Amino acid sequence: MPKKITFVDLKGRYRIATPSYGGTRRADEQTETEYLDKTWARMIEVGIYGIPLDHPHHYVEESVLRAKLAECSDSDFRYAGKPDADGVRDGVDGAWEMDTDGTPKINMVKARVVHMDKIRVVRDAELVKKDLTSLRAVEDADTDAQATIKAEKQTLRDIPATFDLTTDVDTPEKLKAKWPTELPARE
Repeated sequence: MPKKITFVDLKGRYRIATPSYGGTRRADEQTETEYLDKTWARMIEVGIYGIPLDHPHHYVEESVLRAKLAECSDSDFRYAGKPDADGVRDGVDGAWEMDTDGTPKINMVKARVVHMDKIRVVRDAELVKKDLTSLRAVEDADTDAQATIKAEKQTLRDIPATFDLTTDVDTPEKLKAKWPTELPARE
């Protein structure tokens, strides 16, 4: 099974590069390791990541990488939970790190931040919906509805402070399963 090249770029993002095994490598001309070394050298030469040739990298069997990705809940924690000011979600604020064998591993502290940010995105959308409902209640002079909506909004606002992402959560899969009941179920 083919191998992939893994490394951490200068921004701290775990990267996976897939060599083009097509017609460029002839089994009789070079070993797979020689081919991967040449591919790595070409990547450095092109300068996409701005890293030196001796930058730490690994050659990882695709099947091993796939199995490890499944353990990491695939890419659920690879990227930031909320976009940055430019609307970009990338691996800089994600929870993936490189393990000693070149496979990804999850930094659970960072994964909790990513997950809470995802919760906040959904919570914020629910608050907007409640704002619209609140406006209708004000227009209708329905003070009971206004009081109910006010309490519901406060409950939503309190989620980041009250929702526990640490107790009995020691794996990415358990973390992924944690979701506030006050929010709509995830798809």
